[in-house]
Amino acid sequence: MKKSLDDRLHEEMNREQEIPDIVQKAFDRSYTEIRSQSKKKTKKRWLKPISAAAACAVLASGMILSNDTAMAKLKAFLGFEDAGIELASQNGEVQYVGISQSSQDVTVTLKNTFADAYRVGLGMEILPKNIDIKDIYDVFIEYRMYDSAGKEIDSLVSDTKPLAPTVIAASPYMNMLKENDQSIIVELLLESKKMAWPSLDKVQLVIETIHFYTEKKGIVSIDGEWPFTLTPMKVVTQSFVAEKAVEGIQLQSATLTNGSMHVSLMVDTDLSEDENQFFEWALTNEKGESFYARGVTTELKDGKTVVNLVYPYSIWNKEKQLSLHIKGYEKLKLISKE
Repeated sequence: MKKSLDDRLHEEMNREQEIPDIVQKAFDRSYTEIRSQSKKKTKKRWLKPISAAAACAVLASGMILSNDTAMAKLKAFLGFEDAGIELASQNGEVQYVGISQSSQDVTVTLKNTFADAYRVGLGMEILPKNIDIKDIYDVFIEYRMYDSAGKEIDSLVSDTKPLAPTVIAASPYMNMLKENDQSIIVELLLESKKMAWPSLDKVQLVIETIHFYTEKKGIVSIDGEWPFTLTPMKVVTQSFVAEKAVEGIQLQSATLTNGSMHVSLMVDTDLSEDENQFFEWALTNEKGESFYARGVTTELKDGKTVVNLVYPYSIWNKEKQLSLHIKGYEKLKLISKE
């Protein structure tokens, strides 16, 4: 019998080894999202807690790309069973990079990238020189991102390091793949739920620490510097409004972009007592297909709840007649402003 998600999470948390503070905190921030995601009524291959890392990920098969070279080199990108990114990648919106940086006997290669208005995806190959890859069962990275002027945009670092205000407080989701025990692929999906990402033109991604989870040595943490300059990608957006008012709900914004749809709305009651319900709020199209958010942010204002969600729905989808199904309320139909 398969173990429940909660059982596997607690099993990982109770391993007899010290967990780096940054990893523990990232896990704590994501635990509610992980538990809630397990309740979605969607087909999953398998759920894997990344030790005490930032998120729960789902492995998926390689994606179909329009570019033959990219198809040969990518194999798989962002294996999170994400319909929005998958459709975007099929339309050539995953960029192959192939740039390597080495530090402290670890080589990191930025294999490929994806970006839209609310999500940034990074696929990296990590090869440690002095650690047996066969012994590694998970990897967690600490990073910072800077704009072209050197301002910190986003970060996931230990609070023992210097901290600075960031433009984005992204939710990080990590996934690790191993290819014949000779290659480690770490996939990182950064999702901004409150605001759109700023331009990625000349943005610097700097990996500062890599934590290797091993069976024999426990957690091996390596501090170094692996900098990468991200190339600009064309981000397109399409705005939606409510077709008609729905009592008790105020749609603040709805934006469809390359591989996701961001929705912000205010509900006329305090929803903090039932956090899991947000992961049952479906975005549906005219074909009757349902899509669910990976995570959520909420804020209570004067007894009302502001909710921000990012759905895995792509601007490449032909179906643009969309609706939100919110527990306890009438269906909210969305129409394009254009």
